[in-house]
Amino acid sequence: MSSQPNFNEHYKNLLDQLPPSMKKDVWLRLTNRKNRPLSEEQVRGIHPDIEELLTREVNRYFNKKNRQKIKIEANTSSDGSSTLSRLDGFEKQLEERELCVQQRENNIKKTIDAQVAEERKRLKDEYDALKSRLESEYNNCMLEEQQKSSSADLERQYKSCISTLDKANAVKDKEIGRLSASLSRYKNEIKDLKHVLSSVKKTIKTLDDIIYSKDQTIIAYYDGICSINPDCIDNTIEPTIFYEKEAKVLWTRWHDDAKDDLNIRKKYTFRTLV
Repeated sequence: MSSQPNFNEHYKNLLDQLPPSMKKDVWLRLTNRKNRPLSEEQVRGIHPDIEELLTREVNRYFNKKNRQKIKIEANTSSDGSSTLSRLDGFEKQLEERELCVQQRENNIKKTIDAQVAEERKRLKDEYDALKSRLESEYNNCMLEEQQKSSSADLERQYKSCISTLDKANAVKDKEIGRLSASLSRYKNEIKDLKHVLSSVKKTIKTLDDIIYSKDQTIIAYYDGICSINPDCIDNTIEPTIFYEKEAKVLWTRWHDDAKDDLNIRKKYTFRTLV
């Protein structure tokens, strides 16, 4: 706490009318009072309580000086005792009135403080309710925005997936078309190959018949020659009778292999159809 009062220049006119002791008393009363004391920084500034207290102290100070002056004059006059008596009564009435006024001021201040506190509480409750409502509305708006944003993202993802699928389907359609064309071409080729194969089989059958007919002609000539000359033996012509088991097995094997081996077919003549 500052030992010397340091009021704002705004109150210079009032301060000049008070002695230093009363200035200090006002300073201490403002900073040490029980109800809403002011800080030193507030007392150095401008505040309605400062002007009110200074004005009251100035009035009290001058009233006191006037009473002292009246007492001095009364002591020097002939009827001074009665004047002093009336003055004392007047001072008591004045003090009682000042005390009553001060008490009333205190009561009014308490009432005002209570009303201000109640109004402040009401305003704070309204502020808190409004703040809560605004926060709730803000949160709802944010939630709606998030939902809209999420829906928009999902819609974009869905459209992107659909676009990707459409592109993939277009590629697959082209691939299917190409494969279908290839399949159709292969089917036609297979059909042609089957026709060629059938023709080849017929040709082979015809050639087999010709070869068999040739073999039978050769065998007929061979048998005719053997009937005339039994010593004439051709080892490339299948014998009529096998005198050795190994020879029969060998000719049986050649007969079976001749189906797939043209060299055997060319070299040997068989009595049965290969």
